[in-house]
Amino acid sequence: MNYLSELRANIRLLVACSLGVGAGLSLFGYASSIMAPHLLKEFGWSKALFALVGLSMFTTILVVPIVGRWTDRIGARRMAALGAVLTPAAFFCFSLMQGPFYQYLIVGVLVLGVGSMTTPVVYSRLIAANFQRARGLALTIVTSAPALIGAIGAPLFSDFVDAQGWRPGYRALALFVLAMGLIAVLLIRKDDAGATPAEVARVKADGKKPGSYRELARQPLLWIILVGMFLCVLPTPLHSSQMNMMLLDNQITTATAARMVSIYAVGTVLGRLACGLALDRFSTPIVAALSMGLPAIGYAFLASDYNSANVIAFSMFLIGLSMGAEGDLLSFLVARYFPLEIFSTVAGLVYASVYFGSAVGAVTLSFTLKQTDHFTFFMWLTAATVLAGGLLLLALARYRPVEDPHHAH
Repeated sequence: MNYLSELRANIRLLVACSLGVGAGLSLFGYASSIMAPHLLKEFGWSKALFALVGLSMFTTILVVPIVGRWTDRIGARRMAALGAVLTPAAFFCFSLMQGPFYQYLIVGVLVLGVGSMTTPVVYSRLIAANFQRARGLALTIVTSAPALIGAIGAPLFSDFVDAQGWRPGYRALALFVLAMGLIAVLLIRKDDAGATPAEVARVKADGKKPGSYRELARQPLLWIILVGMFLCVLPTPLHSSQMNMMLLDNQITTATAARMVSIYAVGTVLGRLACGLALDRFSTPIVAALSMGLPAIGYAFLASDYNSANVIAFSMFLIGLSMGAEGDLLSFLVARYFPLEIFSTVAGLVYASVYFGSAVGAVTLSFTLKQTDHFTFFMWLTAATVLAGGLLLLALARYRPVEDPHHAH
């Protein structure tokens, strides 16, 4: 089966995974930003208090590895079905809040916990099981779904909340997530999940547990990916909540900063597409190193005294490329170097390392800003960590991929 034929043959599965990932936990961020003004007005919460919701992200670090482990044990279809039912139920709980902020925090933790069943840790296993030649592009399609659904749905959702109120808004969101999740699960066939039951039975017959954590911890290959990605995602706060302030720190106007954000967005889209296509055609370690390591140049330029618009635009484009490539790369590396029967177990650990890296980056940025009141030191620091992480990923060349023989790079 050639490249395009593989995509056509699995179009149903691509739609299922795209709906499952795009209409699940990924909507939490969009909903939170739209609901925030309404909740602050209704309950009198301060902005500083509402910012504490970021603490709930630590739930994901703990839960994602568990979700990955159980996906390998019971199958992606069953785990996706649980996520399709429990995630909208958690969203619905937001509509029942009565005022205390701890209620919002508790429900947020609940959403992140059960919503982890609607992430690529679960659905990418289906892609790994059914794609060989076009795996990179297939992962690009699936990981692009949240941005597409958010771009179309966020304005409509915002208008609905303005007209009907935040409680009906959360209930409508829960209904939408339930409908899309159930459609996704219904589109998945039992044989789409790969040979999970048979593989587990085979491994049990051999007297071994599939991918025990002790066994995985002894594999340098896993540590290369975990540490490499951890180092590369430390700057995440710079291009999320702090982007505008970081750009203004480079002595540019707000109008110029807005243009730079647009350039970053373009880089994200191109990076996602380019990385997916490149992974299907070129050496995985080189693509990984370039995708995640090149932004080191951008951070170094932003930290330097070169504040011309062209230099900043180039820097933001490089950073955007990496952000776009990250989602495709994580699942691809796991599928490339680890057996299918432990795909989600390993993917859960890798995603947890990324979330942990982002959290450490946020704490480090807060500390450096408190000490220096500007972003320069943190950008020099992360330029070094991103370069180190990218170079570390080159070490993947020492390891033989676990691939179909005809899918060699």
